[in-house]
Amino acid sequence: MQKLLYLLLFMAVASPSFGQFRVLFVDDSGDAFGNAEYLASALDSLGYESVYIDAIGSATSPTAEQMSEFDLVIWHTSAWGLGLQLWNGTDADNAELIIYLSQPDANLWLIGNDFFYDRYGGAPVTFQTGDFAYEFLGISKYDVQSYVDDGGFGVPLAETAPGQPISGLTDINWQFSTLWYADGFELRPEAAPIYLFGDNSYSLSGKPTGVWYHPEGGARVLTYGFDLALANNFDLIKSNVDSVLTWWQGELSATQSPVFDAQSVQVAPNTFSDHLQVTVTALETAPLTVNIHGIDGRLITQLANGQVVRAGEAKTWQWQAPAGLPDGLYYCSVRSGKQVKTLKVVKM
Repeated sequence: MQKLLYLLLFMAVASPSFGQFRVLFVDDSGDAFGNAEYLASALDSLGYESVYIDAIGSATSPTAEQMSEFDLVIWHTSAWGLGLQLWNGTDADNAELIIYLSQPDANLWLIGNDFFYDRYGGAPVTFQTGDFAYEFLGISKYDVQSYVDDGGFGVPLAETAPGQPISGLTDINWQFSTLWYADGFELRPEAAPIYLFGDNSYSLSGKPTGVWYHPEGGARVLTYGFDLALANNFDLIKSNVDSVLTWWQGELSATQSPVFDAQSVQVAPNTFSDHLQVTVTALETAPLTVNIHGIDGRLITQLANGQVVRAGEAKTWQWQAPAGLPDGLYYCSVRSGKQVKTLKVVKM
C-alpha cells in the first residue's frame, strides 16, 4: 500500500513535456527498507519525468512495448535476491527484457546487490554467448561477492575506474562502514569498467563492480553491482544520478534529429469526454508512433505504429474512447526513435 500511494503521488506531480528525458523506474526490490524510494526521490528532485512501476509487488515485469516508450529504464533490485522480475520471477530469462534490449535504441541502468545471487547463487559463474549477462550486460563472469568472498569484511568503497567516460562521477562510500553482498565482475573486452572495488587495502580491490556496455548496433546498458540507494547520504545518491543521466542524454543527443518541436503536437479537446484528436506537424520526414496510455503505463490504444509523416506535413489521428473507459488522467505520447513528446489528457 505504501508503494501504491507513493506511485500515485509521484505520478500526480509529474509534468510531462516536450524534450523531457523520460524515465521508467522499475522497483524490483522486496526489501522493507524503502531503498527504491530514495532513488525515485532523486529523480523527482532533479526534475526528471518518471513513471514508477512496482514490479516485485505486482509480480509483473513491464513489457517490451512499455519500456520502449521511455528514454531510459532504471531497474532497481536493491538488496533483495529472491523472486526478482529481472529473472521473470522464476530464475529464468525475462523475454520482455530481452525483446527490449534487442532494439538498438534501448537504454537500461541496472542497479542493485544480489541480482546474480537470485538466479545463480554464489560466485563464481562464467557466462558465454547466449547468456543474458554476456549478451546484454557485457559481463563474462560473476566473479566475487563482497562479505562472502572477502572473509566477512564487505567492500569499503566503490572507486571510479581510470578513464571511465561519465564526467562528474565520484567515489561512493556507504551508510555502513562496509557494504555486504556487492558483486564484482569480469568483463567482455568490449565493455568498460565504471566502478571498481576499493580501497587499495581491500582484499578484492580492483574488481569491476560498475560496467558500461554499448556494442556497435546494440543497446546501451549500465550495470551497478551495488545498491546506489545505500550510498552514504542522499546528496551523494542525487549527484550520481545527475551525472549519469546528464551524460546519457549527451550520448543520445548525438544520434537524434529533431522530428517535432514543442509546438508541433496538438491534442484536442483537453479535457475530453469521449473523442480525442491528435495532430502532428513533422519537421523532418520520419516514422511516428502515437499511443494513449493510462496513468499506470498500460497501453489503452495505439493510433499509429511507424507511420511515416513527411517534413512539413500535418497528420491527424482520431480516437473514440471505448465505452466504459473511466474518467481520469491519461497520457498521449508521440515518438520517433528516441525523441518523444508526452501530453497529459483528462477524460471527464
